[in-house]
Amino acid sequence: MAGDKIFIGNVTLEAFLLFLFTLLLTLLVSNVSYAVIRGLLDDKLSRRNSKLIARATQYAVIGLGLYAGIHHVLGEDLTALAASLGIIGIAVAFSSQQIIQNLIAGVLIAIQRPIQLEDWIEIGGTSEGVCKVKDITLSTTILRNINGKIVYLPNSLLLSSRIINYTKSGFVEIPIPLTIPSGSDMGKIKKIVLEVADKNSWILPNVPLEEKTIMTQLLELPRLKGLFEHDFDVKMFEPKVLISDFSDSTITLSIRIWIREVNKKDEIVSEFLDSVLKRLKEEKLEMA
Repeated sequence: MAGDKIFIGNVTLEAFLLFLFTLLLTLLVSNVSYAVIRGLLDDKLSRRNSKLIARATQYAVIGLGLYAGIHHVLGEDLTALAASLGIIGIAVAFSSQQIIQNLIAGVLIAIQRPIQLEDWIEIGGTSEGVCKVKDITLSTTILRNINGKIVYLPNSLLLSSRIINYTKSGFVEIPIPLTIPSGSDMGKIKKIVLEVADKNSWILPNVPLEEKTIMTQLLELPRLKGLFEHDFDVKMFEPKVLISDFSDSTITLSIRIWIREVNKKDEIVSEFLDSVLKRLKEEKLEMA
């Protein structure tokens, strides 16, 4: 009987519960559609374009599901809709405030764009080192470090931490310490260091033509032009050998080199130091 039914606004309790079920089903289908489209397009398009299409499809599914639920199930009854949203809001609030923070952070990341897919970044306060951005969802950012580990970071943590974006900076200066005896021939050591750096194809500015082309293209980007002087000179990338500390028995040098491939930083530094040490031994120059 109609009198035995419970109504919320002009909607029966059964219809109200059906709407909640429709909403949950819509969220499930939207997430599945996102994953399916990413799986189909990741190998055919760039990851950024693939994600854009998948995300647009996900939002379209959510929009259609909401429309179907509000129009066909609730009959556009605002009282029932408000009650549904209220229940959902209470459930989310009780489940975790962190979820809300992560969702808000995800929206801010999408708007501010401090990072994008395939960027090489480093997050302050974590021990993961340099990582590549593999995916950004509304609640989580997925990274892969240079050791191959997959790292899932809540967006709220990402947004509240210091982010170093090596991809956007284009070039990175690496300081390398080198300790020598205080009586060493500084001029000879400096000459060896600069000669080794000049022959290394990863160290700027004396790199292969392909790398020089990439450098030129990067320096034309508006976001990088403001970081360098108006009259750009490639000499700014020349390696430098500076004295950072000394004592009665030793001198500590700070070798400054510029590289572009930050993900290969350890490999480049190791190869460079190995060559420097070989040259020093050939010249019979002692190390501290």
